Amino acid sequence: MTKEKPTGSEVKIRVSGLSNGLHEYHFSAEPSVIGLEPNFRSPVEIDVRLDKITRQMFLRTVIHTSGQFQCDRCLDEFNQRLSTEYSMFYTYDEIDATKYPEDEVTILQPDQVFIDATEDVRQMVMLAVPLKLLCREACKGLCPHCGANWNSAACKCEEETIDPRWESLQGLIDN
Repeated sequence: MTKEKPTGSEVKIRVSGLSNGLHEYHFSAEPSVIGLEPNFRSPVEIDVRLDKITRQMFLRTVIHTSGQFQCDRCLDEFNQRLSTEYSMFYTYDEIDATKYPEDEVTILQPDQVFIDATEDVRQMVMLAVPLKLLCREACKGLCPHCGANWNSAACKCEEETIDPRWESLQGLIDN
């Protein structure tokens, strides 16, 4: 097993002349180099295990980073830690490629020197961002009347009164 810490900030692995066997790499890349938005401020930490046999390689990647986001309920800024992983098969043979799902295999050119996983890492980080961004699971949100943040203080707004046209339907809710 070979352990390497490549230089540079892109996620490129030299495969030309790479010996068969298990190889491990660690990358630390600035978010802007990978193409992430400015709200990603901490380095993207990437651990790669590459298992190579004669005409194929199996790459397993684990990614850790964090980003600054705005809560969907209370609009406060918060830091969210993100972790994700993905696997990819690389082969030089198109026939071997048909053995794997189309989105999990890449065909390499015979003269290809590097595998550049930078774009794959960027996409996986973006997919790791939750659809519903919450500063915490129990976030109370904002008062719809005065806009007070219910996480930090209670507001003085009166409880919502029911429109008299809908009062007859209240009995259905109470049952």
